[in-house]
Amino acid sequence: MSKPHVLMTGLVIGESPRWHDGRLWFANWGAQEIIAVEGTGRSELIARVPTTIPFSIDWLPDGRLLVVTGPEARLLRLEPDGAFLEHVDTSRLAVSNLNEIVVDGRGNIYLNGGCEFDPSAREAPGIIALVTPEGKARQVADQIAFPNGMAVTADNSTLIIAESFAGRLTAFDITADGIAWEGQTLTADDLRRVRDEFAVSFGSCSFREPVDELQAISAAS
Repeated sequence: MSKPHVLMTGLVIGESPRWHDGRLWFANWGAQEIIAVEGTGRSELIARVPTTIPFSIDWLPDGRLLVVTGPEARLLRLEPDGAFLEHVDTSRLAVSNLNEIVVDGRGNIYLNGGCEFDPSAREAPGIIALVTPEGKARQVADQIAFPNGMAVTADNSTLIIAESFAGRLTAFDITADGIAWEGQTLTADDLRRVRDEFAVSFGSCSFREPVDELQAISAAS
């Protein structure tokens, strides 16, 4: 087994790591950047996102990049000419923020959010939303105890979400109409299989960030 080594330094909170087309992609929150880096350490600045913080990323089946801009609760799409467009109107979800994203093999987009980072409140106001390939957005689950990283199984049958405040992974059946909770629990073997099969992060943590401070740090670096 090779030893770990540093690929990049100088990041202002690197988040939402994704393996895509042979490179590690991630959001550099404080600099409002999306970066891709090779195993050699060679990196490419893919885009600067014209919002406060680009929380998380994934791709449409046609290869276009999607970016969740958390504090604004928006879903943006990067076009080939470098322009960011609103992929869908998420205002009808009526949440104060969005956090993580995952796209399944059918082109369905799953978003989560709606929960501030306050473990002491012992509340679970988080939600999961579905955006269909036709561009319709709606809530499909609620009472999620701080929704965090998500993954979809290879057969597109199950959505797995990390509930940070509850310290658990919760599985939902993917149905024709959205998702349905069937009381599924994950064993240690299940968790190992998920880690082996998916290049996703179950540990990224999005909350009300000190936006001004992050941008000040970025400007000074």
